Order: sequence, then C-alpha cells, then structure tokens
Amino acid sequence: MRIASFFVPQLVLQAECRANPTLRGRPLIVGGYHHEKGQVIEVSGEATTYGVTPGVSLRQAYALCPDGVFLPYREERCSEAFSLVRSHMVRLCPLVEPAPPSQFLLGLRYEKDESHFAVEVCAVVEDETGFRMSCGVASSRFVARLAAEDAELSQVLLVAAGTERDFLRGLPLERLPVSTPTLRRLRLFGISRIGELPLLPAGALEAQFGIEGRRLLELARGADDGRVQPWKDDAEIVVERDFDAPVEDGGELLEAVDDMLRCLCGDLEARWQSCRRLTLSAGFENGEMFREEVRFKEATASRETLSRRVATCIERLTGAAPVCTLRLEAADLDAGPGRQASFLDAPQRSTPQLREAVRALQQRYGKDAVKRVVVRAGGRRPEEAFSFAACDPEVT
Repeated sequence: MRIASFFVPQLVLQAECRANPTLRGRPLIVGGYHHEKGQVIEVSGEATTYGVTPGVSLRQAYALCPDGVFLPYREERCSEAFSLVRSHMVRLCPLVEPAPPSQFLLGLRYEKDESHFAVEVCAVVEDETGFRMSCGVASSRFVARLAAEDAELSQVLLVAAGTERDFLRGLPLERLPVSTPTLRRLRLFGISRIGELPLLPAGALEAQFGIEGRRLLELARGADDGRVQPWKDDAEIVVERDFDAPVEDGGELLEAVDDMLRCLCGDLEARWQSCRRLTLSAGFENGEMFREEVRFKEATASRETLSRRVATCIERLTGAAPVCTLRLEAADLDAGPGRQASFLDAPQRSTPQLREAVRALQQRYGKDAVKRVVVRAGGRRPEEAFSFAACDPEVT
C-alpha cells in the first residue's frame, strides 16, 4: 500500500497568522517576549533575513531583529490548529494517522492518480482551514515523510516504488531518527550521508549500535514496513462558550445553548456518531460551578431532542447567579443510526455537481465504481426490475 504524508510547515506561525491576519508578511519570532529568558522556537522567513534562527536566545534575536514581532508559544493554539486540520483530513480519506506535531499519514488503497488526489486534499484543506501543506507519496512511511518535508507548498513529491534508496542517497545523516551519540560515532567513521549506511555490513552495524543500528539500516534502505494506523476518534466532543459580560436572562442562555448544540450536533453528524450522555456545565460570576448530566436511553444526534432535555437544566440554572461560561460535553459516543434512502423513485436530475462527483469517484476508484440503474420492463421479481450498466458522466 502506498502512503501519502501531508506536512504543515511552520504550524506555529500559520496558527498565529490565522488568528491574527495582520501578522502576515511581518518578521515573526515565536518563543517568548524579547525581554524574557528563553530560546526562539520558530521564525518566519522575514525574520531569517535578519539572521534569526530557531535555538538562539530571545535577547540575541531582539538584537538582530529589533523590529520583529515576538510572540509566546501557545501550545493550545497549535493543538487546536492540528485538530482542525485532522478533522478535515478524516473526512477526505478513511485511513488517516495523525503524526504530531505537523504531519498526517494517509493510506492510499484505491487512488488511481496519487498526485491528483494529494493536490486535491491540499487544496480542500487550505480552502476550508487556511493552512497550507505539502505532500510526499512513497511506499514507506519514512520516505513519504521526508518527501513531504522536501516538497514545495501545495505541491506533491512522488517517490516511485523501488526508487526509495535513490531518493535517500544524498540526504544528510541528520534526517534519520538517530540519537546524538550514534550520530557522533557514525561521523567518526566518515559517514555523513544516508546512502553510505547500506554500504556497511549489516552485522557490523548492529554489533556497533545494537537495535538502533539495525533500524537505521532498514530506514536507509527504504524498507520501512510500518503501516498506517487509523486514528480513533475522541471519546467525547466539547463545545464551550465564554460571555463577555455575565448573563442572567434565561432566554439569552437558551439562545447561547441552542447555538452550541448546533455546533455539537453538526460535529456528531460529520462523524456519523450519536451520544448517550450530555453534560452541561456553567461557571458563575461568584466562582461557583453548576454541573448536570443527562442520559438518553437511545443514542441520539438530534438537536431537538438534546435541546428539549437541556432546556430543563437551564430553567434550574436561571436566577442562581450571573453565568460567565457554558460548556457542553457529549460522551458515550456510538455509531449513528443506519438510514437507507430510496433514490429510484425520486425525479431524475442531471446537474454539473453530479457529473463532477461521478468523475471524481471514477478517477479515484476506477470506472466500475459507479453504475447506472436501468429499469427493465416485464420483470416480475424485484431483482428482475432493475439492472446496472456502465455510467458515463457526460450523459448522466
């Protein structure tokens, strides 16, 4: 199975620019404020022109680039950005493995045109989230990840099957997941490129470096046989709301909860899931907390059902004290109820969207992925009333 690795370069900077678009094009330095002790974590291209690089002290960075914008490292913002990209990736491909802090591995099982599929994924994610990515496609996880890091933004770097060693040959040894002591010893042996490792006897390399040496030799040969591990969804979905001013009015609280439920139910439906337990939490102006749990006999993703049960909680909440924060937590998630829709009796439609969908499915899964339903006259049994024929998107 071929593997595609999607890389979000400088995720920290992209997350900051997404939160504050006025930062785009300015020399950004992430790691702390210029008067603090600490090191630079990430810098923008505009800041590198002043000589600022990751790892230098913040005070040294300020001396080099006094006009730079110094920002603290916000882990929660990066985590939210990574989760946002992940939520879109899992909708585009059924086999996705997040590889924090900034990569995603996709298993390509049925894609006929790997490059076209990868370019479309990059375009969709960038259009819906604003985050730009690059992609590498190879037959091994390790090679795909390196190819993604080397590819240009919004571009795909394909490594054909059987050419992994050619791709790795000229790369520096530091690109391998190698420990510092092992890297130092390899350099003493005169080895500086990945392509030089396979020239050594496997037994000698393992005798010198043990299990790590054997693993490095496998990676240098492009023989990483690790499979893509599908991501398992979170055990709960949380929606929170902070009020600029404390709220006492019950109608305003109900309106806020209705908006929160709209987001929560939309997330449930996007994941094809339902919840059996919903927890409402509220933080009061005086510092006290309110928490009530609602359980359902049958899992549901219906906003009407959830709203009806939560409304009773809001009634008990109203009048206690001004509310500063609200939190809804859906847990005990199950697969959504199965629904079978009948499209044979619906009026016939021919739209550009349908043709485009058929083309996309045939491009990805082959010509036989979509069939046209043909009504057969004279059939007595249900299975004789219809048959399937080849589907041409131009005449669909």
